[in-house]
Amino acid sequence: MESNYDLIIVGGGCAGLSLAMRLAKLGADCPRVAIIEQRLSYVHDRTWSYWATESAQLTHLSKSDWKKVLVGAGDRRVIVDCDNTPYQSIQSDAFYQSALDEIYKNKRIDLFLGESVGTFFKKNKNWEVFIEKGWIGAPQVIDTRPPVRESSDAPILWQSFSGVEVKCRQNIFDDKVATLMDFSESASDKIGFLYLLPFSPTCALIEATVFAKQARTPSELAAMLDRLVRKSVGTVDYEITYREHYVIPMGLSERAQHRDESYVTVGLESGGARASTGYVFQRIQRWAEEAAEKIRRGRRVSGHKRDSWMMRKMDRLFLRVLERYPERAPEIFIKLFSLSDSGAVIRFMSDEPRFADMVRIICVLPSGLFIKELVRGIFR
Repeated sequence: MESNYDLIIVGGGCAGLSLAMRLAKLGADCPRVAIIEQRLSYVHDRTWSYWATESAQLTHLSKSDWKKVLVGAGDRRVIVDCDNTPYQSIQSDAFYQSALDEIYKNKRIDLFLGESVGTFFKKNKNWEVFIEKGWIGAPQVIDTRPPVRESSDAPILWQSFSGVEVKCRQNIFDDKVATLMDFSESASDKIGFLYLLPFSPTCALIEATVFAKQARTPSELAAMLDRLVRKSVGTVDYEITYREHYVIPMGLSERAQHRDESYVTVGLESGGARASTGYVFQRIQRWAEEAAEKIRRGRRVSGHKRDSWMMRKMDRLFLRVLERYPERAPEIFIKLFSLSDSGAVIRFMSDEPRFADMVRIICVLPSGLFIKELVRGIFR
C-alpha cells in the first residue's frame, strides 16, 4: 500500500469529495491524495438546495429548479419570483457519483472506504495517520469531521428536519413552485414548518422542519411529518420512495483553527454552514474551488472564509430574535420575503448581499423586536 502522500483528507463527505474531485481534474499535476472515509459505500442520504446565482457551482447536477418559491402562514402567502436565480436541488447520490467518477479517473488519489482514523500525530514535518490497512503520512491534513465541542459550546438554535419523497398516483403538486416555509407547526418553544420540493406533478420531497434550542430525532419529528404528508397529499394514494433526516447547528461560536497551519478543519460545523440559514452546499463548493487552486500553486490550504463583520452580526441578531420570540417567526419571514426586490433576499441568503440589501432587510423586519434584542445583547 502507498504510505506517503502529499495530502490526507479525513472524511469523504461533501467537503472532502468536493475538494478531491477538483484536484482529480488537475491530471498529472494532482498531488498524491488519500481520502479516509468511514462509510462502506455511497447512497442517497440527503438533499442540498440553493439559489442558482452566478457563483453557484455544479448546477448541472440539479434534479429540479423552481422559478417561484412560497412562504406562508395561515391565509398569508408570499410568492417570490426568482426567475433570474432559480431555486435548485441536488440529490446527494448524483453528487457522490459525479465526484467518484472524477476521482477514480486519477490514479494519484486513493479513497479508503470503511476506514476510521486511529492514532493521529505529527512526526517531524509529516502527519502520521493509522488506519486498518496500515500507516499513511502527509505534510498536510484536511479534517472534515465535526469538531469535538464542549457542552457549553452549543449553537443558538438547531435546525432539524425529517423528510420523505412521495410518489402519488395522481397529479397533485404544482411543480412550478417550491414551498420554502409554510408555518403550521410553530409553538412557544419551537418554529415548525413544511418544506416541500415538487419534482413533478406526482412526486415531491416533503419535510418537517423545526428550529429549536434542542435537536430533534426522527422519532420526535415523525408525528409532525405524518401530519404534513397527509396535508400535502390529501386522500390520494402514494408510496414513500426515500427518507432523510438531518440536523444542522445554527449560530455556533467561531472556533480557531489548529495552531499548526498544516492541519485544517472544514465542513458543516467548521464554518461551512451559513449561521442564519443552514445553507452549506455552495459555501463548501466555493471553499473547495479556492483550496484546489491554492494546492495547484503549491500554497497551503486554509479553512472557510469568515463572513463579513456585518453579516455575522446580522445572523446572530436574527437567530437571537428567533430564539426569544419563536411565535413571531411566521411574521418575520413573511416580511422578509415580501421585499419588493426579491433579489436582495436571495443575495442575502446566498452570502452575496450588497450593503443596500442588508439595509433593506433591516428596515423591513419588526424593529421593536430587533432593537430589544440588540440592547439585550449589549448586556449579555
